Amino acid sequence: MTPPPVTAPLEGLLAGLRLGLGVGAGDPEADLEALSRVDDWNAVAALARRHRVASLLLRGMQARAAGLASVSDSGVEPRLKRIRERTVRRGLAQVAALKRATGLLAAADIPCLVLKGLPLSQRLYGHPLARSARDIDLLVSSRTFQAAERVLLENGWSRVEPSFPETPARNRWYRRFQHDHTLAGPGGLLELHWRLSTNPFYIDVPFERLLVGSVQVEIGALSFRTLGQEDELLYLMCHGARHYWTRLVWLCDVAVVLASMGPERFERVSARCRQVGLSSILASTLLLCGAALHVRLPRGAAPFPAGGRRAAWIARFSERTWREEDAARSSGGFDWAGQKVVRLIAKPHSRTILHEIASVFVGPQDWGRLDLPDRLFYLYFPLRPLLWATRRKGGRSAPPAATARADLRFGQSAKAVRAFVRAPVAAKAMALEATLFLLLARLLVAHAPVRRWRRWLATAEEPAPTGRPPADSHVASSAGDPEGPAPAGEHPAYAPPRRLPRRVARIVRRVARHVPFPAVCLPQAMALQWMLRRRGVSSRLVFGARRKAQDSGLDFHAWLTVGGECVIGAGEVETYAALPPFGGIGPRPG
Repeated sequence: MTPPPVTAPLEGLLAGLRLGLGVGAGDPEADLEALSRVDDWNAVAALARRHRVASLLLRGMQARAAGLASVSDSGVEPRLKRIRERTVRRGLAQVAALKRATGLLAAADIPCLVLKGLPLSQRLYGHPLARSARDIDLLVSSRTFQAAERVLLENGWSRVEPSFPETPARNRWYRRFQHDHTLAGPGGLLELHWRLSTNPFYIDVPFERLLVGSVQVEIGALSFRTLGQEDELLYLMCHGARHYWTRLVWLCDVAVVLASMGPERFERVSARCRQVGLSSILASTLLLCGAALHVRLPRGAAPFPAGGRRAAWIARFSERTWREEDAARSSGGFDWAGQKVVRLIAKPHSRTILHEIASVFVGPQDWGRLDLPDRLFYLYFPLRPLLWATRRKGGRSAPPAATARADLRFGQSAKAVRAFVRAPVAAKAMALEATLFLLLARLLVAHAPVRRWRRWLATAEEPAPTGRPPADSHVASSAGDPEGPAPAGEHPAYAPPRRLPRRVARIVRRVARHVPFPAVCLPQAMALQWMLRRRGVSSRLVFGARRKAQDSGLDFHAWLTVGGECVIGAGEVETYAALPPFGGIGPRPG
């Protein structure tokens, strides 16, 4: 007889949540049987912690699955209790901080609403500490936002985000593409919102209307004002869908709200979703609630409202995210790209899509690392990819040494950008020219055979002297004579300033340090020769080789000479033996 299949950790977690929430239309006996087949309770506990549902899972296991031998022998309950204790301690601190913050705003005659958090837990689960809340979310009107933040800053809170030096342009763009400021203080983090979503075209309900429909929630002797049931359901669905439900706690909240909602109120919510273009979000939410938590829809409600393929795609993508086993992939660029795709298809209206696309090029975290004046603010948009790539190299997963190196490289790049902005127009043009030639040289060296591009270079078989050329020496033009300076006795066609080759070489070296691709000795020498040729300066590209340590092969190098003087690639050039022009060249010089 074939033994019953082992329950996967995610399926065990969902079965425990269905038992704890008590809102499913499925069979509790089937859920108990699924829990009895779980063989890796450590993985289930880890998932519960990541999805912030450890307290809800423990609640279901203690109420329904206490007699299961697999649960009692697994040792998972003590681990879940420790997670719940941390949640309780954090929640108690948040209660005190929430009381103080709302009291200060009320004393300043600034109305506010509490989003999610402790009041939501009290309303849905009958206890303010039944669900995990990582921070406090307060919503105020955009007109009173600055006054509200000033009150909090004057009474023990400090701003964490945004962290950039404030200017009018930065503040204007930040308010257009963000929706809150993050403050740190007693009780942990507090997010002060001036609207419900980063994209104002997703869910744009005026604060005054939300305040009229708000309700009071009692937590002991305290009273907090929060969103009404219909507004709360819309907000929770939009918040969860925009993050494609990466945390199951958001889906649990929506499931409990749906289970407690009557058919008339649900029909009003459906009508509002159709009116503002959120039918896909409502449909995908219902699909997920039905598939994962077996939620009973309100009686008389259509099981699949208009949403089409977009809703099914969002639901499938969310379920695939839950089942993603590669933690590095699910917390990296995969999350970011998936989030953008979901946001684009969830509400396919032109203004919503344009706002989401524009937000890709707006990075407030870049404004604090690269300090540009307001008149040059638009340079942040073309620099966004480079700044993003630099920040990714020194991300959270990188070791401290790598992060320090990335910060150092970023500081050097920021300094170079500021120098470029302040440089004269002629120097800017030369830097851009050097960038193009370095890119061309790098592509040729890396991807094209030498025979295809060696005719574009003037090479020589000579070592590079270290001294300067004689004071009366002249460098002839190579535009008409690629073989070098004019013979003795002939008048040179053009005698450039002696400092020009060194000046151009200095720009090439500086640009090579900051381009987003490796530009070593050979691309630098090639780019410099092409730039000097355009200015009528003759030069010679020299290749050299030397024996590696312990007789393990050869090191290759390239440098450029002008009038017998090495202008780029000097370094330890004396230790290299010059090679014939393109003869005997093995690996690419570096």
